[in-house]
Amino acid sequence: MTRSENKIKKRKYLLGLLSTILSVGFLFGCNDKKDEAEPDPTEEPSEQRAENARNNNGPRNVGFEPNEENNDKNQTKLEVADEAANRIAKLDEVDSANVIVTNRNAYVAVVLQDGTNGKVTDRLEKKIADQVRATDSDIQEVYVSANPDFVNRMKDYEKRINEGAPVKGLFEEFTETVQRVFPNAR
Repeated sequence: MTRSENKIKKRKYLLGLLSTILSVGFLFGCNDKKDEAEPDPTEEPSEQRAENARNNNGPRNVGFEPNEENNDKNQTKLEVADEAANRIAKLDEVDSANVIVTNRNAYVAVVLQDGTNGKVTDRLEKKIADQVRATDSDIQEVYVSANPDFVNRMKDYEKRINEGAPVKGLFEEFTETVQRVFPNAR
């Protein structure tokens, strides 16, 4: 082999090696785009839910920051949870449902299939709670009622939240209602 053939061979080898290194670098080193389907482990669950809500028809959030007059600092927002309501409505015993979430509590108003306005059985309440938690694992307590007055009020609250009603008055009214319907709830 002549000297010029050696140089050409070395250049081809170096060019191939450089190409390989750059390709590997681009494939692994420069790929900082995240898979959008995977949640960011550095985000809080509430941030992940907020991101999911923007990307799909998730809960609509109405925030309310309490002041000194409102001592119930555990209940600071109202969300309409359509996905949970839809899952509940698919249960055999349920005709329709409305769900409003306040931080880690969910309040569910159901119309039962058989048209009874009576008490929701413990078995059905557990099935409903399971459906709510399947849509939001942060929910700790689920309160369920088939009381017709509560059902009507929940429909009204949902409508007002969707229309963007003033939050403070709506939040206080909602809190009073759930305290009457669920007096042992904290």
